[in-house]
Amino acid sequence: MYVYIPICLVYMKDTLTCIIVDDDDLDRIAVESELTAFERIKILGSYTNPIEAINSINALKPDVLFLDIDMPEINGIDFVKSISNLDTINVFITSHPEFALQGFQLKVFDFILKPLETDRFESCIHRIFDFVKLKSKAEAYDVLFDNEKIIFKEGHTVVNLNANEVIYLEAYGDYTKIVTEKKSHLTLATLSNFLESLPAEKFMRIHRSYVVAVNKVKSLGAKNIDMGISAIPIGKTYLKEAKQLLKLN
Repeated sequence: MYVYIPICLVYMKDTLTCIIVDDDDLDRIAVESELTAFERIKILGSYTNPIEAINSINALKPDVLFLDIDMPEINGIDFVKSISNLDTINVFITSHPEFALQGFQLKVFDFILKPLETDRFESCIHRIFDFVKLKSKAEAYDVLFDNEKIIFKEGHTVVNLNANEVIYLEAYGDYTKIVTEKKSHLTLATLSNFLESLPAEKFMRIHRSYVVAVNKVKSLGAKNIDMGISAIPIGKTYLKEAKQLLKLN
């Protein structure tokens, strides 16, 4: 069965821009402070109210938005829905974990819980840079699933991967990062598309953002899975099923 994913054009940027929206002064200042460690991210504005921020967002078109959820006049969930026409990387920083599912359904790039921790924020920023770097490497991606093969265009080169080369997959909104021993690729296909199109007995979802190749798992912990080249998080709701499938205790 063939599944086609449409072509997307991408372009490289040397510096990313961002806008921060959070009605809590201390939390907003915390994000501003953390961003000073990253020279390649420029803050275009910092707002206490999303209504006040909207004009700047529409005019300046930032690459990244750091948003609270519980805000006056309009919450972060509805705000992201209202700017769905903009191609922004949206990151929620919130005290409300109960909105995580809605956030992922909106394909937000990341969902960070307050209080903001430096290590967690750095991880998010590195993922953003990784996403932008991979996205800018090629003019277009055209993905085709054919049985246990993944075929896609990377620039002017056609890449033909066998499913057994994949170590894990990572969601980046509408994109999926394919990680192999030799290289990482970014394709315009959602993680769900991959999971539906690849052999079910060989791949397992262990987190909203990750799918792993079962035979590449080295060990399973309470919070992480060791894939050899890196350890990736496992969601609590997936842990029991993972232990059963991997026959690990």
